[in-house]
Amino acid sequence: MSSTPGSTPGSARTVYVHIGLGKTGTSTIQKALEEQRTALAELGIHVPGEKHHITRRAVYDLMGRRIGGSDAEDNAKVSGTWRPFAESVVAADAPTVVFSEEMLALARPKAVKRLVQSLAPRRVVVIVTVRDLGRVLGSYWQQMVVMGRTEPLAQFLQSVRDPATGPASAGVGFWLRQDLIRTLNAWETAVPREDVRVVTLPAPGQPADLLGDRFAEVIGAPAGLLRAKESKDNASVGMAEVEVLRRLNGLLAGDLRENQRLHLMRVIRAGLVGRESAPIRVPASEYDWINERATDLVAELRSREYAVVGSLDDLLPAPPAAASLAPVDDAQVADAALAALAAVSRDEARLWIRNRRRLRTERVPGGRTASELRARSFRLKTKALEKADDNKLLGWAARTYLKRTSGH
Repeated sequence: MSSTPGSTPGSARTVYVHIGLGKTGTSTIQKALEEQRTALAELGIHVPGEKHHITRRAVYDLMGRRIGGSDAEDNAKVSGTWRPFAESVVAADAPTVVFSEEMLALARPKAVKRLVQSLAPRRVVVIVTVRDLGRVLGSYWQQMVVMGRTEPLAQFLQSVRDPATGPASAGVGFWLRQDLIRTLNAWETAVPREDVRVVTLPAPGQPADLLGDRFAEVIGAPAGLLRAKESKDNASVGMAEVEVLRRLNGLLAGDLRENQRLHLMRVIRAGLVGRESAPIRVPASEYDWINERATDLVAELRSREYAVVGSLDDLLPAPPAAASLAPVDDAQVADAALAALAAVSRDEARLWIRNRRRLRTERVPGGRTASELRARSFRLKTKALEKADDNKLLGWAARTYLKRTSGH
């Protein structure tokens, strides 16, 4: 490890702002912070918001982000939330505050300065988590498919390698979110370099829960406290499963609003986790340019002398084993498609039952409506007729009712 991380002597009332990058274990860290909120409070470390969505909404407000398809009520839950969130951070009794939201990696200098000013007089320390480019690419492509993209992996890699080719929203979009130097340059407009912490993800072969320990070291928490398993909603799936999602995106293009698609993909991906199709692998044919980018990044980070937890060598990718992209097995895609259909069916059935129960419990103030009374009367008549063959009294009543109402 280089440079001592965490608070320096006399640096009371610090807020650690974890800004991503995306696909670097951010969800796992956020889950751990949420789960250990009470234990962290006992250590003098405050995590604002009982649930992570409170932080996310505040950051969305800061960044001007909204979820497409949300109604006015949902958008109202975002609008104006940054200011009270920031005020709660400043007012917290704990000397240390920490919050995490990967969308902050997209913040430009104006938003960065507003964040830092909003949190004054607390000292802002930025934490950025970084993963080697070779592993980020496959994980990022999977996430983009979940978000509605339809590019095959090969086309996506070409767009990232040379953003001048392929869909600009693929290649340019990747580097807007994953160009670490671009992100750090924006944050250094308001945060001094000595208040930046770079946390590297463990290299392949190292224990995955090292990330939680490294993050804990930065904020002054004990090792082991921030170890959390990856959420099923965010777990990786294999090539066949992603292929199902990719093809489905093509069929549903333009049919769903953003919030509808996000819900659908959460349901399907949760139903596909744990299957054993071929994992997503970036082929060896891409290694040269990936290694070149990674080497340049490591050299730049060393020259800037950031405080690093982990090792910058963790960011140098190992050569991929596969020489080229293998075709996706159609039989595995068909099996994955059935699993996706089963997941959606279970979710739809669950929602149907929930809605029926909700409708049953809804009552107009003042008691049953006339409509409900009519419905009950109709059900009773139907039940009586069904039993009329076996009950002489009900049979007599049915015939009498028919005679009285027949008009003859």
